[in-house]
Amino acid sequence: MNTRSWLRHTFRTWHRQERGQIIVLAAGAMVVVLGFTALAVDIGFFAHTKRDLQNDADAMALAGAQEIPDQGLANSKAQEWGTNNDVDLDGELVSIDFGTTCSGLSEPTTITVRLERSQPTFLARALGITSGTIRACATAGRFSLGGGSGAVPWGLEDSCFTGATFGQTYTLKYDSQATGANCDSQGGNFGAMAVDESGAGPNCTSIPGPDEERKYRKAICFGAIRDLCSVTATNCSGEAGDDCSGSPVSDHELCTEPGNMTGPTGDGVQYRMNHTSADCDTWEEVTFPEGGLRDTCNPWAATPATDSQRVILVPIVDGLWSEGGRHKVTIVDFAIFFLEYPPQCTGNNCDIQGRFIQTGLSGSERAPFDPDSSVTTVALVE
Repeated sequence: MNTRSWLRHTFRTWHRQERGQIIVLAAGAMVVVLGFTALAVDIGFFAHTKRDLQNDADAMALAGAQEIPDQGLANSKAQEWGTNNDVDLDGELVSIDFGTTCSGLSEPTTITVRLERSQPTFLARALGITSGTIRACATAGRFSLGGGSGAVPWGLEDSCFTGATFGQTYTLKYDSQATGANCDSQGGNFGAMAVDESGAGPNCTSIPGPDEERKYRKAICFGAIRDLCSVTATNCSGEAGDDCSGSPVSDHELCTEPGNMTGPTGDGVQYRMNHTSADCDTWEEVTFPEGGLRDTCNPWAATPATDSQRVILVPIVDGLWSEGGRHKVTIVDFAIFFLEYPPQCTGNNCDIQGRFIQTGLSGSERAPFDPDSSVTTVALVE
């Protein structure tokens, strides 16, 4: 074999060997790519299942929390929600516990729901992985309402609100036809409060800006902008108020607004009456017969179907009748009322009354649960 023939033979042999090696390498690379693709597809399915399972755990915990402190009823409500929403309680419910969070912390008036679900794989079966276990945990609690914004500028003395029952009528702002009794006007105070700023303020023809502090009249029309807290709130970040006769006002205090304030009171109440939806203008439209506030007329709902300006948030205070003139009072609770039509506010006559709505709200500022609290809230803790 001459040199030329030898070189041609050697090159052809080397080329065939290289081609074989490339095929082997390409086949191996395809296996790796397919493996990663299989894992990516199945990880996507696992993430989707995890999200659904966590949503189920959250909803079951929130449903149960509404019945706390009755643990038996809370357990039943959580499982009822799960059954109605296709959670396999026999195969997927791990436990329902009370007073302990998902992370093991001690937290009173809470319910913790643990779920797990077996998720089969699809493409990953080629790698010998046939299934995986998805786990979810949620802790929700029931609390007393600890605070918020939008309160009307009236204060109801706590000693006059003991033993409140659903539908009971209370005087929220008194007129000067006073008796000086325990639950009536006294010392020039008639239940009016300076929540944002003191003074009657302008009329309500112009809607205030989102950060504009509101004097008495506009605070009735639109609710005060200042964030208030009850003195027992644990996670409420409220705002301090203006000085009250030279004394600083904390986020859980109000300053009384002395004087009958007949004109501004009548204007503010009438504005609310005129701007309430016709679908939420009666007690029966706003509340359930057995108690509670309908979501369709709930001004604090995430997406209320209609709007009822007759549903108002009123601070419950301590110290309203302790002294006369302008002075500080302490916020101890909050209550929700349905604003009744007032008599004509003229002269010295202008009693404002409301019917008490005992209800729960979601996602509000929290205070430790008090079974006697007039407004409660449920929220996810973990």
